[in-house]
Amino acid sequence: MSQPSPTTDIRRDIVALLPRLRRFALTLAGKAAEADDLVRGATTRAIQKSHHWKGEGRIENWLFSLIRATWADELKKRRRAGQNTVMGHDKEDRRATPSALLLPEGFASAILLTDVEGFTYTEAAAILGIPTDLLSSRLCAARLSLAAAGNETSERRA
Repeated sequence: MSQPSPTTDIRRDIVALLPRLRRFALTLAGKAAEADDLVRGATTRAIQKSHHWKGEGRIENWLFSLIRATWADELKKRRRAGQNTVMGHDKEDRRATPSALLLPEGFASAILLTDVEGFTYTEAAAILGIPTDLLSSRLCAARLSLAAAGNETSERRA
């Protein structure tokens, strides 16, 4: 029997991580279609660059970082093309989303990576390409924002 190639292993790992990758992409893009395109682009990049993966550390860190880098590249292209984006969401999306659920750019990703995905602050900061102190600050602000939104919503229900 022949050993599976590293590319085959990466593809298997990518398939297993797709729901998590898509959830992260949604925190960046804000729209399902854009998140799907983002995951597709990042996973294609991962397969093409699989020779860079040395098998050290967690592959999900690398894949999440690729998604963030792919999103950053997309934002640069949009800015050059003059497309209007507001905090990772276009104006139509912002109108359709309840204001209590909107967080400033980067806050939802920080919460997802640490509180949902279980990455350490150091890992999450590396994935997002920011210092650990900035991640901590974003997490604090996001949690306060969500707590305030929860209070606002419960007061409206009463």
